[in-house]
Amino acid sequence: MEKLIGREVEKKLLNEAMNSGTPELIALFGRRRVGKTFLIRQYLNKHLSFEFVGTRDAKLNEQLGNFSKALGAAVGNAKLYQKPATWADAFDQLSHFLMLKLAAGRSVVFLDEFSWLSTHKSGFMPAFDHWWNSWGTKQANLVVVICGSAASWMIQNVINNKGGLHNRITRKIRLLPFNLKEAEEFLKARQVNLDRYQILQLYMIMGGIPHYLKEIHKGESSMQAIDRICFTKDGLLQSEFKNLYHSLFDDASRHLVVVRALSGNNSGLTRGEIIIKAGLTSGGTITGLLEELIESGFVTAWQPYDKKSRDTIYKLADEFTHFYLKWGLADFFNRSIMEKLEWCCF
Repeated sequence: MEKLIGREVEKKLLNEAMNSGTPELIALFGRRRVGKTFLIRQYLNKHLSFEFVGTRDAKLNEQLGNFSKALGAAVGNAKLYQKPATWADAFDQLSHFLMLKLAAGRSVVFLDEFSWLSTHKSGFMPAFDHWWNSWGTKQANLVVVICGSAASWMIQNVINNKGGLHNRITRKIRLLPFNLKEAEEFLKARQVNLDRYQILQLYMIMGGIPHYLKEIHKGESSMQAIDRICFTKDGLLQSEFKNLYHSLFDDASRHLVVVRALSGNNSGLTRGEIIIKAGLTSGGTITGLLEELIESGFVTAWQPYDKKSRDTIYKLADEFTHFYLKWGLADFFNRSIMEKLEWCCF
């Protein structure tokens, strides 16, 4: 089994939840490819009774069919559960499945890509609200982890929910990329032995995203890895930027305008400066945009000493976004690897 690197704070929170002796509803979110699913599967594996992953853009009938298959796989009998007609029926089936599990001890339900389950007119959120409030909160041994990469949806519909889930989330975990030390440990665990200068080069381009770092092969130098991953036709990061923000935010164009504005100023910008530089209109929407970018790990914010909240400084924090926008990958294709590294690392 692959080793779980770092995540000490997150493991402590999960451990507290597992030992609380009360029902737990945990919201886990973060940008895609940061390791959310891996964390739950690795750390809670012994207690994981049921796992279900939503399918993007799937119709209600298909999602419900996949749910019944997942239940069948969990119980070891594919024919035991018929495809439910509604999400309310699906959660009734889940309750039936969990009864024996809960009687035996702590049991974890992992609902991954939660936002993809809540399709238009599917009735998913009302059904989940009702299931948790009417049944889940009475099960002392139940731990439910809801996870999603669509940060804006998770914040609006789960974290800041004003309906049935209001104040029902017992713990919130915002999973961020590895720091530099953890990135080094991750590479060493995969037998990628590079000196710290080369690791720093990789980190300045890929940041601490495990999925990106997994692409680095044993025996190759940082220059070889960067050239292959970023600048070859089929390299993982060659087209990553196009997909990254649109997979996380409903209207990514406005988020991209903000990060482009921030990428041009290394010292950061205030809210007012962002509005001017990005050509946005003032109002509450910019506050929501910045919150979503911060919660997703793309932007950091701090309030200078003895200043007011309007003087808060926002700064682009995601290394890959900064690399892409600062230097422009498209412009790099006609440059040698040495020129590319000189541009991005000095």
